[in-house]
Amino acid sequence: MKTRTLLLLSVGCGLLIVLAGGIKLFQVASDRTDVPVLELGDEALIGDMSVMVSTIEGTSSGVEVAVEMSGVSGAAVLEGWSLLGDGELSEPTAAVFEGACDATTVVPDGGVEIRCTLRFPAVEAAQYVAYQRGGELRRWAP
Repeated sequence: MKTRTLLLLSVGCGLLIVLAGGIKLFQVASDRTDVPVLELGDEALIGDMSVMVSTIEGTSSGVEVAVEMSGVSGAAVLEGWSLLGDGELSEPTAAVFEGACDATTVVPDGGVEIRCTLRFPAVEAAQYVAYQRGGELRRWAP
């Protein structure tokens, strides 16, 4: 083959690649992955864990979130939780108080529910509390 033919073929292949990339970009731009916002008291199955948020209350010492969890025995309760408030995402603290989930709290064996309270740093406006496990995410709004 001549050099000119090879150059024209490579330019044509390049244009097809750019065209395919542009089409894929338009497809991805219109994809929406909305995460539903659950009501307080709604239970959700997230991965292999059953989770429910009962209350979300702002106090002078922080935001307290009452949760119930069951499923994977031995899983740390504090892992996977986050709070969006005042435009910032925060994780629960390991504060020790009556009924609190701390760094040593785990889900019990035999499908028994654990009920405890998570404490997050104080915020003026809490948008939602979220739990993520196994690539899934659920949110509860106050």
